[in-house]
Amino acid sequence: MIRVNLLGLNGRVRTMPRWATWLAMAASFVVGVALFLVAASLALILIPVVAVAGAIAVWRFKAKLKAAGIDPADPFAGQPQQAGRVEVIDAEYRIIEPGEPPRR
Repeated sequence: MIRVNLLGLNGRVRTMPRWATWLAMAASFVVGVALFLVAASLALILIPVVAVAGAIAVWRFKAKLKAAGIDPADPFAGQPQQAGRVEVIDAEYRIIEPGEPPRR
C-alpha cells in the first residue's frame, strides 16, 4: 500500500486508502489524455496554417528579390566588378576629448 506522510497535529503517519490512490491515478490519467488530445488537435490545425503562411512568405520574398534585380537561385553571387575600378570607403575620424562640448 502507498504511504503518504500526512503529518497531523500529533505527528503520526497516515496511510492513504487504496480506492483514493486508484481515484487519483485515474484522474491524472484522464487529465493527461485530455491535454494530449487538446495539444494534438491544436497541432493538426496550426501546422498547415504555418506551412501555408511560410510558402506565401517565401513566394513574396522571391518576388521582391526579382524586383530588386537579384537572382533568387543565387542571391549572393554579386555583381561582376569592372576592370580597374576600386571602391574605397572614406571617412574622417576625430578624437573627442573629455569635457569637450558636443557639436550640434
